[in-house]
Amino acid sequence: MPKQEFPFPMPNGWFCVTRVDDIQNGESKLFTFCEKEVVAFRTESGKVSVMDAYCGYSGINLAISGKVDGETINSPKHGIKWNIDGSCAEIGKDSGVPKEAMEVTTFSYPCQELNGFIWAWHHLLKEEPYFEIPAIDGFNGEDSKWGKEHHYEYHINTVLQEIAENDVDQAHFPKVHGSPSLPETEAIIDGIYRKTIAETLMNPNNDSVSEEFHVADPSMFTTTFTRESWGLGCVGLHMVNLPIDETTFGGEFIMINASCPVDNKNSTLRWSMRVTKDIEDELGMAIIDGIANGVLDDMPIWDHKSYVAQPILCDGDGPINKFRKWVSQFYSDPLQAR
Repeated sequence: MPKQEFPFPMPNGWFCVTRVDDIQNGESKLFTFCEKEVVAFRTESGKVSVMDAYCGYSGINLAISGKVDGETINSPKHGIKWNIDGSCAEIGKDSGVPKEAMEVTTFSYPCQELNGFIWAWHHLLKEEPYFEIPAIDGFNGEDSKWGKEHHYEYHINTVLQEIAENDVDQAHFPKVHGSPSLPETEAIIDGIYRKTIAETLMNPNNDSVSEEFHVADPSMFTTTFTRESWGLGCVGLHMVNLPIDETTFGGEFIMINASCPVDNKNSTLRWSMRVTKDIEDELGMAIIDGIANGVLDDMPIWDHKSYVAQPILCDGDGPINKFRKWVSQFYSDPLQAR
């Protein structure tokens, strides 16, 4: 059969535009966000805005031709300054632009800085946010419990739903990654929130771990693996009861997956990972490296995958259809599942 493209439009939700540290005071950058070119900028006082890149009056790309000016972004060709909410702040006296232009707006996305990322709200019908993402422990402010924060970024040739389905495709973990499957022992769904808890047996030197991070004692151990999702854009992972030494357990791992739909064929994933300081020197790096490399095994599959609307599932595949039912709430116009 011919390849079937993903049939749904851009999802609604909070999605990651970039990392907080990627935009300094007085700086602006161009991003593709949910099929739109946007300008993300930080005012001189440090306030962040994400707006349509194209000036509402002239159509000039503000990320390329504009410049941050105090608490506004300036479209220099016509001397128009825009507030962070997209309203017109000022028109240059000698610009020749009619005063009616003060009523023009440039669309501004609701945005926030949290967990080390800049998030913007996308809704196909431009409705206001109807849920929030939480501040996740370990990624907001100083915390002496945790070791160094490790950052990774991936550009994936598929959509967020296809990527997220990997988490419930239990059969693929041993076949693709050479790691144990993660059968859910508990699943909680509350509107836009989804939480799963799994007990899994881990090999610290699994196939995804680089040789330089192999641990001296490769004994397998059991850990509790919790995954929490707030829509399709924000996922938090937490592993506990990791071995500190041969007789002591209690190490922890945390991770945030901050995602962004680029368009209907491409996505960007930005990951932050940390482990507690008591396992940072050896086991912690094996876990971080193994997870960071694991996604590389999935990329060739996503590059050439066709969407199957009604898969015939076998034992061990996982609750994919239940997951798709939960995900369907994030599409304003889901079309028909072809």
